[in-house]
Amino acid sequence: MTPNPQRDDKGIGSRIAAVLADLDATSDRTLGGSAAAARANARRVADHLLAMAAAGEALPRHAGKASPGKVAAAMAERSGASFNRQNFATNEWCARLLAEFADWEGKARGGALADAVEAAEAKRPAERRVGELEREVLLLRAENQQLRNELAAVRSLIARTGRTP
Repeated sequence: MTPNPQRDDKGIGSRIAAVLADLDATSDRTLGGSAAAARANARRVADHLLAMAAAGEALPRHAGKASPGKVAAAMAERSGASFNRQNFATNEWCARLLAEFADWEGKARGGALADAVEAAEAKRPAERRVGELEREVLLLRAENQQLRNELAAVRSLIARTGRTP
């Protein structure tokens, strides 16, 4: 999918098109490494972000920031082909596209985005408590297993010697 200026989702299409135009204007030598892979990865990110904008989907976030890992997972899920989240760290074009989308979303959907972040923040205490309880259960299970092992060792000692420790 290439950006269509006729159907510009409040500016994101033209913003992505500008980043892709910069990418196309950059020589393979400047891109270094596998220029074809860098271009292909950037185009996959652009296609995914445009599809998100068209579907009205919010950018996956973690702690209020765009989450490259969650975006990569969503891309893999949508396309059926894996996408390494490290591409956002090693490919400046992927990172620029993600930053452009995050900036656009922040401006275009400011109120709705703030509401979504606020709702996510409200869930965090409950999620934190669930995590604490799950850790406590794991610790108690480990302690229970340790006590069972000790009891088995004591029973074995009693059976061998006939004496209690």
